[in-house]
Amino acid sequence: MNNKRFILDHQVTEAELDFLGHVNNKAYLGWMEMVAWKHARSVGISREMQESLNRILAVYENHMQYHASCYLGDKLEIITWIGERQGCCKRLRHFEIIRQSDNKTVFTATATYVCIDLKTHQPKRIPNEFIDSYLST
Repeated sequence: MNNKRFILDHQVTEAELDFLGHVNNKAYLGWMEMVAWKHARSVGISREMQESLNRILAVYENHMQYHASCYLGDKLEIITWIGERQGCCKRLRHFEIIRQSDNKTVFTATATYVCIDLKTHQPKRIPNEFIDSYLST
């Protein structure tokens, strides 16, 4: 498997903070979703492709670890890469967030995605188009 990393630069905004003044936990989940979609689109997996194949990868499970806090104005690298396939229908995706000022890993996560039929929402085999797109980049 090609585990080439996809990197997105981000600067923490006030809207992402909680009442303690650090990044709210839900912001990390939003960043995971955002970088995963941007990565998919960067290799040609578009909404149109998903609709034509009648398939989409949906989050099945998340494992997240918060290693350090982030604050307003922190510049981050939000990183993702494709992990191992699990059976016919599931695949892992890994995430890492690095604070640029001190090169510290502040967050890591692994998400398990399941491929589902867009109409029935039932698990289906991951189409080759979803796999080959990441291999060819």
